Amino acid sequence: MRRDTRNLIMAITALILTFTIAIGFVLAQPWAYNSPGSELVGLAIGQLAPEFTIQDVNGTRWNLSASRGQVVLIDFMGSNCSTCIREMRDGTLQAIYGAYAPRGLEMISIDIGGPLGTENELHAWQFLRGQSPHGTWEPGGWIIALDNQGLAPAYLVSGIPLKYLIDRSGRIAMKWPGTVAYSDLSTAIEATLG
Repeated sequence: MRRDTRNLIMAITALILTFTIAIGFVLAQPWAYNSPGSELVGLAIGQLAPEFTIQDVNGTRWNLSASRGQVVLIDFMGSNCSTCIREMRDGTLQAIYGAYAPRGLEMISIDIGGPLGTENELHAWQFLRGQSPHGTWEPGGWIIALDNQGLAPAYLVSGIPLKYLIDRSGRIAMKWPGTVAYSDLSTAIEATLG
């Protein structure tokens, strides 16, 4: 009888383990919890970028989903970040904007605040316009906003600069931590613009 009880316990344990693994597998699949036709939102390449609306330093509201149909470059940066300053001095972003804005590229820089950024709209505006206390450079003509709603954590910004390239359907096409060369940005934007 002991042997039968032990075999029964082992069979039940194996059945429970198999059932647990099967449930775990199903729950790990996006189709298991997304209704048909729903889109998976996330930060991986190919996923829909998380939606947000932000007010730029001029008081104009900017909405990511309203930019569908455009290619969008989101630049998380800081007005006091030495790498961001060097990037503006190099003119990479200004050249990208000048070359691709006429073809449908929208750009937005989002100053994350804190010690590497600013909480002051005027300072952010001056940074973009090349009138920074850290030096002067060719002005940028795109939008700049302060991250006053916690977008940096939502977009997993652990270092700046960090850029996301969003395609016309709102999906993440590319992500670049740190500085990125003009040629790399240009190649990705060309492919995304189509």
